[in-house]
Amino acid sequence: MKKRIKQTQSSKRYRWPLLVGLATVLIAIGAITVISRQSGASANSKAASPTTPAAENPRYVKVRVAGQDVQVDPQTGQMKSLTPEEARRLADGMKRMLNKSSDGLVPVQNPDGSVSMDLQGRFQNVTVARVEGDGTLTQSCIDQPQQAASFFGIDPALMGIESKGRTNAQKPARISPAKKSRL
Repeated sequence: MKKRIKQTQSSKRYRWPLLVGLATVLIAIGAITVISRQSGASANSKAASPTTPAAENPRYVKVRVAGQDVQVDPQTGQMKSLTPEEARRLADGMKRMLNKSSDGLVPVQNPDGSVSMDLQGRFQNVTVARVEGDGTLTQSCIDQPQQAASFFGIDPALMGIESKGRTNAQKPARISPAKKSRL
């Protein structure tokens, strides 16, 4: 019986250095992984920075928003006026999101009895905001192409709608600079 106890104690004595060595190796591997990812991420972020100087005008920086490059004045937060090409791209993107057509959508019967459907990016409500010249923030939630055209001041024809005077678009909310600083 005594011999058996000695064997157990001696095996525990040799187990500790092995566990400490294994833990040290795992910590070293983890540290190397973290360092290599950080150095790789910093190199990638320098190459594809979200705010890079715009080639057209050094006063503006490019910011990627909702898959689009937008030029913004870093001092005022004002967005540069849209070029016709930018307005067309913005309208195309908004048309896809605000599309209420069910054409081509296929319902799928699931094994549990429920029915699902891939909406393919349609039927969305889009929250938008802009900084006005007086420093107030104007924001709105839009779900109609007319609202998007009105909010961004782009030609309704780009959104695929005819301009028929006043629409029933939701009026955008204006936030004063004092309230904006609290947000």
